[in-house]
Amino acid sequence: MRAQHLEIEAFIRERISEDELAALRIASEIKRARELREIVGKRHILVFAQRHGGLLGDSMLRFLAHTWADHADFSDEWTL
Repeated sequence: MRAQHLEIEAFIRERISEDELAALRIASEIKRARELREIVGKRHILVFAQRHGGLLGDSMLRFLAHTWADHADFSDEWTL
């Protein structure tokens, strides 16, 4: 189970980093700021899920990963 957590956590971290790079290229300051706040929120959720583990942490990781369900690296094992 821990190996799967490490895999989903790495997937989430990579997607958040990609989203952050994309957000920094947004011309509108208002939209860029909103995207960056969303990224901060996702990072907080990831840390919370890592600290609490168990069913709650696992569910939170799956909920968060589902944001990128259409990504080629998304695993069907993470489906809600």
